[in-house]
Amino acid sequence: MLNLNSTEEQYIERAQHINLNDIDYDELLKRRAHHTYSALGIGACFSMVGLLLFVAEILPDIHGIGSTAVSMVLITGLMIVFYALRYQKEIETRVTYEILQRIQAIEGQGGFLWRINTIVNAYCQERYGGLPESIQQLQTSSQAGGIEMGEIRLYKDVLKNTLDWYRRNMSEVM
Repeated sequence: MLNLNSTEEQYIERAQHINLNDIDYDELLKRRAHHTYSALGIGACFSMVGLLLFVAEILPDIHGIGSTAVSMVLITGLMIVFYALRYQKEIETRVTYEILQRIQAIEGQGGFLWRINTIVNAYCQERYGGLPESIQQLQTSSQAGGIEMGEIRLYKDVLKNTLDWYRRNMSEVM
């Protein structure tokens, strides 16, 4: 049984109402990547048609449509593909920024994850037999007031697993 003070109990109560889907990087990225895949498909089609026309230009028996048209189709296909890749990178940056803003809202000034570290430590002790270095770094980032971009997935996983562990243990006690 964990001995929690009233502040820690308040933070745990608040943590149980956090929508973890709002900080799920993979899910948010999947929702926004539809246009990227469409543009990649269109660009690939243009590139394939351009390559077929290029082969038709090279073969002596087939009457081609001209090297300018072939070049334009190939260049258009490549431009669309590179646009889609640039757009995907922009989406990744926006999603990361949004999640970091949401985590910052959760963390506040005092470091939310740091405030519930008694439960995080108890969960890690039971699960791993100690506190892994990555989670120590995450707690330090929380205490310092800023979660880094590379810690987004770990933050969500630690918060989710710790809360699940806490609920299981509280239901066993009652």
